[in-house]
Amino acid sequence: MKKITLLIISGIYAIVIGIGIIGLWTMLYLTKQIPEIKTEPIAIAFHITAEILMGTLSLLCGIFLLTGLPWAPHFFILAMGLIIYAVINSAGYYAQKNQWPFVIMFGIILVASTCLVILNIIFNITS
Repeated sequence: MKKITLLIISGIYAIVIGIGIIGLWTMLYLTKQIPEIKTEPIAIAFHITAEILMGTLSLLCGIFLLTGLPWAPHFFILAMGLIIYAVINSAGYYAQKNQWPFVIMFGIILVASTCLVILNIIFNITS
């Protein structure tokens, strides 16, 4: 795989993940599907803020990769680190609720994000 191909794939992936995170929380909020707003308002406010910041960072990172900024691969590793943490945490939340399709989806995102981080590290070290 050529480095430019990896950067394009990583950029598109980061943009899709960023839009997905921001879109999901927007949809959940607008359709009133966040029960923690009533039961744990402070905790969920901090959680949603962290998720929106993570989504925004991922989206920006993808744009930076696609525009060819030289430091963007390092930014990508940071963004994917946040994504990896979040999908592990979210998988546990949905597993507790026996919502296994979400657990599988987060598992796929975990594997994809981890693989892209490893490939980006390898390509940045060797080139």
